[in-house]
Amino acid sequence: MVVVGVALCLMSLLMLFASPAQAQQATKEILRDQVNPKTGGAVDPWFDGSWQIGAFGGASNNPYRGTDDVELGLLPIAAYDSERMHIGVDGIDIKFFKNDVFSASLIGSVRTEPFDNGDGNYLRGMEERDMAFEAGLGFSANIWRGALITNYLTDVNDAHDGHQVDVSYVVPEQWGDVSFSWGGGVTWQSDKLVDHMVGVRHKEVRSDRAYYAPDAAFIPYIDFTVTYPLTEQITLIGTHGFQYLPDQYTDSPIIDEDYVFSAGIGLVYSF
Repeated sequence: MVVVGVALCLMSLLMLFASPAQAQQATKEILRDQVNPKTGGAVDPWFDGSWQIGAFGGASNNPYRGTDDVELGLLPIAAYDSERMHIGVDGIDIKFFKNDVFSASLIGSVRTEPFDNGDGNYLRGMEERDMAFEAGLGFSANIWRGALITNYLTDVNDAHDGHQVDVSYVVPEQWGDVSFSWGGGVTWQSDKLVDHMVGVRHKEVRSDRAYYAPDAAFIPYIDFTVTYPLTEQITLIGTHGFQYLPDQYTDSPIIDEDYVFSAGIGLVYSF
C-alpha cells in the first residue's frame, strides 16, 4: 500500500509535468481536508486545530507567446487549519456557518502576476501587472457523492478591478490510506480580469502586437488531487489539472496555447 500511495502521488507529476499557477479554490479546499481531515469532534472548532509546514513544487505549460514551454515553480506551505478556519499562504477560509450539509465562508487569496515582461522578447513593452489581493464568499453543499462548491472573489487592491465566480463539483474518494478527489467545473472571469490576464493596452501596441480588449470569459477545467500519509505527521500530496482556454484568451496576440496542463507534488508536516 505504501508503494501504491507514493506511485499515485508521483503520477500527478509525471503524467502532466505541470503545476497550476492559480489553483482553483475548490481544489484547495478539498486538498486541505485530505491533508488535515476534520472529525467534527474538536473542543474548539476555531482554535483547536493544527499547523502545517512544507513545500510544493511542480510545472505547467506556459500559454504566453515567446516564453519557455514549461514553467517550473517551488512554493512554501505554511498554514493553520481548524474545523472552521484556515489561514495560510494559499489563502484564507473562515466558515461563519457550517452544518452537516452546507457551509458558508469568507475567503481570500492572492493572484500572482499573470506574466513577467522579461520572460521573452514578445512580452517586452507590456506593462507590469500588479499582484492582486482578492476577497469574497464561498459556499459548499454536500450533494450525492461529492460537494458542489461555489466561490466569488473580487479585487480589493485595484490591481485589476475585476471579479471571478467559480462553480465546481468535487468527489472525494478513499482507497486504504490513500485519499484522492476528482472533479471539474467552470470559472467565469469579468472583462477587466481577462484584460488583466491577456489584454493588450494602447500603449503596449507594436507592429507585431495588436491592441486587444477582451470580453468576459468562461474557463472550464478538471482537477485531480491525491494524498498519502507517509507517517502520522508527514503527508505526500499530488495535484494535476487541465484548463481549456476560451476564445477570449486564445484570440489575444500574447497567447499561443489553448490549454493549460498542470501538476505538482509536495510534502506537508502537521503538528
